[in-house]
Amino acid sequence: KTYVVNVNRAALGGNNNLQSLTVSPGPLVPAFAAGTTSYSVDVANSVTNVTVTARVQDAGATVSINNQTTTSLSIPLGAAGSNTPIQVEVTAPNGNQKTYVVNVNRAALGGNNNLQSLTVSPGSLAPPFTANQRRYTVNVDSTVASVLVTAQPQDAGAVVSINDQTTTSLSVPLGSPGTNTQIDIDVMAPNGSQKTYTVVVNRAAPIPPPSITTTSLPNGNVNTFYSQQLAATGGSGNLTWISIGSLPDGLSMDAAGLISGTPTIAGPPIAFSVQVTDALQQSDTRDFSIEIFNGP
Repeated sequence: KTYVVNVNRAALGGNNNLQSLTVSPGPLVPAFAAGTTSYSVDVANSVTNVTVTARVQDAGATVSINNQTTTSLSIPLGAAGSNTPIQVEVTAPNGNQKTYVVNVNRAALGGNNNLQSLTVSPGSLAPPFTANQRRYTVNVDSTVASVLVTAQPQDAGAVVSINDQTTTSLSVPLGSPGTNTQIDIDVMAPNGSQKTYTVVVNRAAPIPPPSITTTSLPNGNVNTFYSQQLAATGGSGNLTWISIGSLPDGLSMDAAGLISGTPTIAGPPIAFSVQVTDALQQSDTRDFSIEIFNGP
């Protein structure tokens, strides 16, 4: 008697689907689905490579990424503004293939060459800063020998240079009093486009020292009220007066240059000096004398 056993060996599997597909940084658009074979990924222009990871549904299938047999691969991207296609091929155990394509779009370099802020210290910009206004003036006192310029770009990837020095803050020496100094602030966007802002700093002319214009003082009489205001021209800020030496008895001078009081003793002319000083410590001195008589 003959028994017959037929052994049926299964055919090789034909599952060429992916279980998962990721791109980092990502995400995929549309979201991954095994039956969808075309995707796109948008990345910033600062991203120079992405990592692609692919897992198969059938453990017997093989994966190649850009013709390299692997389930994970770091892929360099093209220049900013370009598209990099990535092919993921899945080969089922029976040899059937499926190709998934991911197009990675690297953003173009930005063209923003505007400033976010611009300040000059000491001083204030005229007109007030706006990104579209390119030219400004700043007026400073004659005593200011330098100013600090600070400029911040709107795009963090832009490059700022102040008077040809790559920096966002620079101390700039000024010309002599009475002159103006031009300061150029260049902003280069990531894509290379440039914009120049200009600040003209006007340093005030020097202020002449004070000069006493009163040339002489009248004499006085005992027991008769005396009042004389000293005068001066020039100088910066408030003027302060002092007397050097003694005034006739009964008279005094205040800080505003007023000599006043009631003389008490007659005598020969009394000589003294007065000095006037301005806010910049510039001063002038003049000699005077006052004689006090017993009566008119």
